[in-house]
Amino acid sequence: MVNSINPGVLIAIIAAGVVVILLIALCIYLKKFKGKKVVIDDEYINELIGAFGGKENIKEVKTENGGRVAIEVNDLDLVNNDKIKELATSGVFITGNVVKTLYREDSQLVTKAIEERV
Repeated sequence: MVNSINPGVLIAIIAAGVVVILLIALCIYLKKFKGKKVVIDDEYINELIGAFGGKENIKEVKTENGGRVAIEVNDLDLVNNDKIKELATSGVFITGNVVKTLYREDSQLVTKAIEERV
């Protein structure tokens, strides 16, 4: 006599395996972003201001919806896009003379720290 597994039980086992694999993948994905948290200290803010062309080049700083920090500059040619990409946690967008950077967290703190120094 050959033992066979009920098709319903087999489907349940496969579904459980898929769920476990998805949970493991989600944990790995979340760990990846956890390590990218920005440390906001004087050195970081000074580097960020320098990347925007210095204090004299920053006209206005504000936080927008979605965690974007929007910085209007006087002269876009003084902005170091590569350095900003290195310092920002996600993306750099330029519209006119406004440079927008995305941060996963602490965008309000970045805005406040820059405003205090400009």
